Amino acid sequence: MNLPLLLIAAITLLKLGMIRYFPLIGDEAYYWLWGQHLAFSYVDHPPMIAYLNRVLSTLFGNSELAIRLAALTIVLMVTYLVYLTARELFDRQTALKSALFFNLIPTFFGGGMFLVPQMLVFLFWSLSFYLLVRLIKSGNGKYWYYLGMAVGLGLLSDYVMALFIIATVVFFAIEKDQRFWFKRIEPYLGLCLSLGLFLPVIVWNFGLGFTPLFYWGGKMGAGPRIGDNLLNFFGLQTLLYTPPIFFGTIYLIFKAKNKLLAVLAGAVFLPFALISPIMNVGGHWPACAYFPAIAASGKLKRWAISVLIGFALLLNVGGFSYFLFFYPTPADLRGREFTINSQLPTYLKETTPKTGRTYYFANDLGILGLVAFHGQVRVNMAPGRLKQVDLWGIPELKKGDNIIYFAINEKELSDKLKPLFRRVWTEPQRRLFNKDADLPKLTQIFHAEGYKGGLVP
Repeated sequence: MNLPLLLIAAITLLKLGMIRYFPLIGDEAYYWLWGQHLAFSYVDHPPMIAYLNRVLSTLFGNSELAIRLAALTIVLMVTYLVYLTARELFDRQTALKSALFFNLIPTFFGGGMFLVPQMLVFLFWSLSFYLLVRLIKSGNGKYWYYLGMAVGLGLLSDYVMALFIIATVVFFAIEKDQRFWFKRIEPYLGLCLSLGLFLPVIVWNFGLGFTPLFYWGGKMGAGPRIGDNLLNFFGLQTLLYTPPIFFGTIYLIFKAKNKLLAVLAGAVFLPFALISPIMNVGGHWPACAYFPAIAASGKLKRWAISVLIGFALLLNVGGFSYFLFFYPTPADLRGREFTINSQLPTYLKETTPKTGRTYYFANDLGILGLVAFHGQVRVNMAPGRLKQVDLWGIPELKKGDNIIYFAINEKELSDKLKPLFRRVWTEPQRRLFNKDADLPKLTQIFHAEGYKGGLVP
C-alpha cells in the first residue's frame, strides 16, 4: 500500500478515535428532528438529510455514534470519487495525492465529522462531476441517465445542486466538440430524471408559497455590512479550504484552459462571491466550487503542496487541540460533560409536575433539536419563532398546564413567563453540553407551572 492510502487510513482512524469528544452540534440535532417529521421538503433545505437521519434512527435509535459514522462514511465516499475523477482527468499518482489532500482540507478534515446537508450535496456533486467526465471521455449516452439520477439526488440534498445543471448546459454550449449532444435525446431524458426526483420538493414549495425563498432572502438583511461580509467571505474561504485550493479555484475560473473545470468551479464560486457583500455566506456553502481544484490538487507544484499541507496541519491541529484540550467547559460540568446529556430524560421526568400537562419549549433551533434528541421528548417553539416548527403544529395550552423552557441567551424570558404562570423558577444546574459556541454557558432552563393564560413568548 502506498503512502497516500496509508495517510488517508491514518486520518480516518484518528477521527474515529475522537468521535466521543465531539458531541452532537445544534444543527445536526435539528436535522435529526426533521427525520422525526418526514415531509417532501423543509423550509431550510430539501429533504435528503431528513431521510438519511430517519434511516439512521430507525436502525440505531438516538445514536450520536451512528450520525458520526455516517458523516465519516460520506467523506470516504467522496475521497473515492475524488480519486476516480482525478484518475480520469490526469493519472493514478495524481489521483492518490488529490484524494489525500481532500482529507487534509480543514472543511473536510474537521467539518466532515458533522452530518449536515452540505455533506450530502457535496457527495452527489462529486458523483455527478465524475459521471460528467466519464460521459465526455466515452461519448456513451447511457451516462446521461446515471448523471440525471445523481443530479436529482443532489437536488434533494441542497438547492445549490441546481447550479450543476446550469454549468453543464454552459459547458456543452461553449465546447464545440460537445454541442452535438443538444441534438440527442439522452440529455433531455436525463434532465427529466433529475426533475422527476425533485418534483415532490417543487410541489411542496408551491403549496407553501415558496417559503424557502423568503427564508433565505431574509438572511440578507436590510442593512448589510458590505466590508465585513466581503472580508468574512474571502478570509473564511481561504482558511477553510487552504490558500492553494482557494486561489487555485480562482485560477481555474479565469486562467485555466480546461473549460470543464473552469465552468464547474465558476458556477458555484461566482454566485456566492457576488452575494457575499449583502449576505454573510457560511463557510461551507460554496464547498462544491472547490471540487475541480481538489481533483487537480495532485498536480500542484511542490511549493504549493507544501503550503497546502502546512496550512492544513496548522489549522487542523490547532482546531482539534482547542476542542479536545482547551474548550472552556463550565466548571460544574467538568468530569461529566460527556455523560450529562444522557441524564436529560431522567431530569425531565423528575421535574415534570404531577398536575396538568407539561410541554417542552426551546427558543433556538439547535436547542430544540438537542433537547428532543437527548431528552427523548417532543419540543415546541412559540408561534412565529421558526416557520418550520410552526408547520409541525403548535400546542394549545390550557389552564393548569406547565412548560419546561430551554432558552439560550434570553435571560429576560423568565420575566415574560411570570405573568402567564402561577410559578416560575430557574434550574440552578446545567443540563446540556456540547461544543457548539457557548451553548453550555448561555443555556438556561425555566420551569413554568400552572398556566393562567396568554401568549407564550
